[in-house]
Amino acid sequence: MKTRQPTRSQAVTTIVAALMVMSDAVATVSGSSDDVCPGQRNFPSAPSDIYITGLLGVYGGERCGLVDPAGVQLMEAARWTALKMAEINFTPTTTLGVNIYDTCGGPGAVLRAAVTSVVEGGYLDPPGQCWTDHHVGVLHAHPDHTQLSAFLKDVKVPSVSVGAKDLTPQLEAIMPLLLRLNWTSVVVAAPSVQVLKEFSHLAAQSRICVGAEAIIPHTTSNQQEYLSVLELLSASDTGGVVLIGPQDRLHATLTAAAAHNYTNFRWVLSPTGPIQEDVFQGLDSVASGLLALRRASQTVPEFGKHFLSVASSDTTLYPNVTPEDYVEEPAVFQMVEAVFKMGAGVRRAVTEQCGGSGWCPNATADFAEPDTGGFDVIEELSIKAQRPRYQVLSLASADDGRLTFTKVGHFSGGALDLDRSVLDGANRLRQHPCLSCRCLNVRFSFLADLRWRTEAWVTICATMAIIGILIALSVIIFIAIRSCRGRAQEGSQGFSLLLLVSCILMYAAILPYSFEASSLTCSLRPFATSLAYALVLAIMLSRSLMLATADSDGLVGHVSGLVQTALFFFMVSVQAGLGVQHWLMTPVHSYYSTTLPMGGVLYTCSGQRSHFLIAQTYVMFLLFLQLLISPFVIRSRRNYHEGLLFFVATLLIASLWISWTTLYMLLPPSWAEACICLGLAATPTCILLTIFIPKTYLMVRAAARDSICSAPMRPLSRPQSSHDLARASSLALYDSIGHLPEIVHAHTHAYSPDPTVHILPHKENPYEAYSHYQPSPHKITQF
Repeated sequence: MKTRQPTRSQAVTTIVAALMVMSDAVATVSGSSDDVCPGQRNFPSAPSDIYITGLLGVYGGERCGLVDPAGVQLMEAARWTALKMAEINFTPTTTLGVNIYDTCGGPGAVLRAAVTSVVEGGYLDPPGQCWTDHHVGVLHAHPDHTQLSAFLKDVKVPSVSVGAKDLTPQLEAIMPLLLRLNWTSVVVAAPSVQVLKEFSHLAAQSRICVGAEAIIPHTTSNQQEYLSVLELLSASDTGGVVLIGPQDRLHATLTAAAAHNYTNFRWVLSPTGPIQEDVFQGLDSVASGLLALRRASQTVPEFGKHFLSVASSDTTLYPNVTPEDYVEEPAVFQMVEAVFKMGAGVRRAVTEQCGGSGWCPNATADFAEPDTGGFDVIEELSIKAQRPRYQVLSLASADDGRLTFTKVGHFSGGALDLDRSVLDGANRLRQHPCLSCRCLNVRFSFLADLRWRTEAWVTICATMAIIGILIALSVIIFIAIRSCRGRAQEGSQGFSLLLLVSCILMYAAILPYSFEASSLTCSLRPFATSLAYALVLAIMLSRSLMLATADSDGLVGHVSGLVQTALFFFMVSVQAGLGVQHWLMTPVHSYYSTTLPMGGVLYTCSGQRSHFLIAQTYVMFLLFLQLLISPFVIRSRRNYHEGLLFFVATLLIASLWISWTTLYMLLPPSWAEACICLGLAATPTCILLTIFIPKTYLMVRAAARDSICSAPMRPLSRPQSSHDLARASSLALYDSIGHLPEIVHAHTHAYSPDPTVHILPHKENPYEAYSHYQPSPHKITQF
């Protein structure tokens, strides 16, 4: 028997309740508060009045046995910011410290560290009951961890997350380097989808094609994961690879390439932190000749001096680096901003709640307020940021066979200065131009690089569209030929042809959903969907309105084509204007929603599902009006019972709308596009089956009836019986009265008697006495 799994919010609530019950139970069993407080943990922080709880990844590697240089820099940046605020007395009569909890080990380890920090920080206990050190909030570097944010919110612990690393200046510096190398077709691997998205966007602006993308694993011990990354990158025809990420992951990628003989790749490395030539020794088959773009500027120069001073005195936790090898972590400034924001919240609490006399036990700090009280972090901490500058390094074998880095250029102020030896020397990199390349970063300039989707529902909808278009074209040809020959006896067929064309356009609206998400296809999808539905419903509604108003009291009126056209033009123009406004004001772009099992990325379009349905409000309004009008045209016999056919089609279209919109909202987001395409394919198919197939049959039947009625009667050579004689006499009755005797006595008449048959004697014509009267030309003498 299956058991119901708890949801994420239920699990978080359960953890919070368990922690609170455990704390209360311990306090109840033991009578002394000194005995219930568990032992405090030693944190890397100087003694302070109040503390910030930090959740950072200080260690990494297999079994978290290696120091993470990036995490160490962020930890020290938080401590340095607290010291700087203490120096300028930013929080009056109160010192602020930072206690760090290591989050190495993945998302589960992050949540465990958060639970531990909440318990040991005394957030669940009444003020002053257990802890003499007051913790005012949590600072973490995991903004994408939804469970962590939900847990801290449930336990009512204020928190501030460090923003994502700003790698835009570094990615902008890569583009001119790739163009100078003539690498207009590349593949890229990065540690997150956000970096991949930013790189693809900048590459598209520089007309650089990204042929394949992969996400570098977070761990460096599993070589199979890195092999999967290399397999994804090799799917493209190009051999130019751009690697972005910390040094340990770059090293793990090159190690896997050397182990599995991926020697056809040429590499450009963009480390987000320091890069040292020692880690690349022994990788000559793949690393020799690569280029690296290393950051040479600092956002917080004073922190760099502080970090080098601390690193020289403690080589256990801090790497022993020289000023030449030091590279500032891109998220250092974001960490300084986050700690300063928390300091502003503490300053506000001390001033407003404690009267400015230091931190009081009942005070609570609010970090949700975006305003820092008019204080600017750069001015208050005297931060003098340097202009972004990057060095271009080339890794090559020295005379002793050791791989060494050599500076071959630099990027500063938007200009790249590169030595000619990189382009013309013996160790120059092979060019990778974009020749018949296929790109993932599709934009308006890459229309030829649209990629067809391979999902089963795309094939089904495309097949329905092709068959429907062929049927619609056949009906168009049939109706057009009948109209041109004047055999469409029940009025003009102009709107029928227009409705068929709109069905073809609705089938064509499936096309943007059949290609992979891009800036172009994501913008076309809502616009084409709304306009296609509006075309069909506007034609049906304008025609139904004229049928309902033209036929009244059993009398057939005139249906004005001009009024129908005006109504149709107005309805479609409203939707066209709304679609263009939505396109310009709320542009939809592609983004990376999930990662594939093998490390790739899955493209989808941004925007919430409810917003898409809101954009279809005008179409729903047209459908609602059509539902109201259609019952009044059922009795109309115009245009081959068009009123009845419209009524049936309207009911079916409304049922289809209710079906696909319900599935659109209930099914998982991965099926949203399939539901939309189902509606786009089913609606014109319904119109063809309920309106035009019966109408075509009625037109053929009417043509056959007219053909039979208009055929000339075959004359009989001579009567063979008395029935023929009676028929001959009855036919003569409808001839001219004045010529009746001539017809009766004519021996050459078609119904002359057979000589073998006995004929009665001729009787005198009763009208012969009036034969001298001539018929008046003013009177009708013919029947």
